[in-house]
Amino acid sequence: MSITDAIKDMEKHMGINFSDYMNAPLPHNGQAYIQRDYKTGIEWVMCPYCAKKQFPLTPGAHITGQKFKCKGSGCKQIFEVNI
Repeated sequence: MSITDAIKDMEKHMGINFSDYMNAPLPHNGQAYIQRDYKTGIEWVMCPYCAKKQFPLTPGAHITGQKFKCKGSGCKQIFEVNI
């Protein structure tokens, strides 16, 4: 059972809409995701395994199917970037 299925089951039994309190979990498919740093406005590529910042994106960046190794000290997983 995935975490998303568990949340839906809890919503059904408890009568609570969890989307009012938290975001849905990101899919864990080995692909990086983009997150904006709201203090600086810079978009960063994030590791899908440990969620650490990897490198900033420049406007107009285009990366397809590139593999990167996480720079996190305890992670070191390989993930794919498609932008």
